[in-house]
Amino acid sequence: MSEEIGQALKWSPGHASHQMVMAEALVTRLPQTLAALARGEIDWAKARAMYEVTRPLSDEHAARVEAAVLADPPDYYTPFQRKVRYWVNKVDPDGAEQRRLVRRKDRCVTFKQDEDGEAFLGIRGPVEQLYPAYVRIDQHARRLKQQGDTRSLDNLRFDVAVEHFCGENPSHIKTIVWVTVPHTTLMGVDDKPGELFGVDTLPAQVVRELAADQKSTWRRILYDPPSGMITDVGRKRYPPAAMAENVRLRFRRCTHPGCDRPATRCHIDHTLRHADHGRTCLCNLNPRCERHNLCKEQPGWQVEQPEPDVVITRSPLGHKTTVRAQPIADPDPPPY
Repeated sequence: MSEEIGQALKWSPGHASHQMVMAEALVTRLPQTLAALARGEIDWAKARAMYEVTRPLSDEHAARVEAAVLADPPDYYTPFQRKVRYWVNKVDPDGAEQRRLVRRKDRCVTFKQDEDGEAFLGIRGPVEQLYPAYVRIDQHARRLKQQGDTRSLDNLRFDVAVEHFCGENPSHIKTIVWVTVPHTTLMGVDDKPGELFGVDTLPAQVVRELAADQKSTWRRILYDPPSGMITDVGRKRYPPAAMAENVRLRFRRCTHPGCDRPATRCHIDHTLRHADHGRTCLCNLNPRCERHNLCKEQPGWQVEQPEPDVVITRSPLGHKTTVRAQPIADPDPPPY
């Protein structure tokens, strides 16, 4: 159902699923919050805070928190959230350990592209694990600062953390990161940006620094100048593997409507199932994440691939979305 709603409203599947779960909770577990929202006494952000903070509680305890907070709700978000937390601990002081175990299931690592070649890497989890990790990073950074390092403490913490995760000389773990770059950028002729596969564009200077890194591995990618579309991935390797890389590079992400999962973390799926005599070729392959690979097999879903670079998905309610492969580079004007 979340895939249906997401496709109809042009939401990502994850956002659609979250909105559905929250909407159900407002109707069934938090009716006072829903009523306050409808009356305009609280906004959507405060309703979401009530839902998130009371999620581990029983329905009975959640209702008591609602009544206490909404009797006199604070005007601003942070005091509102703080009041909800206060009442959660007050009405269910013995449930702290159970809530901690519920929250533990939310531990995760997230990555988000930022502006100007920057990014954000977030780690969420139990405080008893993350705080010692932060202290260790902080102590190392301060030790370097005391030894005369001119970098700021924030910069040192970042550099220490990245070196800890990646290492100066990674051992048995080999990571492949695809970066598409115009040859004119490498030669310094112009400053056309490159692309970090599955993420976003990179400034020209960042691309040149990556290319100069001794740990970089170069792979040849051929594309058609008029269209910018990939024609070949140059690797002397068992053909199906090279073909899979070709498919991932063409589409970049899961081809289900709204899904943002990078193709590197997707299955290479037969549009027409192999069991139904579907061919293993570029004309019948596209990347789909595990969730949407299973979704495709549910009754009512239809997926077509009329061209190698075009995937059409129809939902059980008839919503149609077309996903097209992305050019590896901007098309060149004639003559090519």
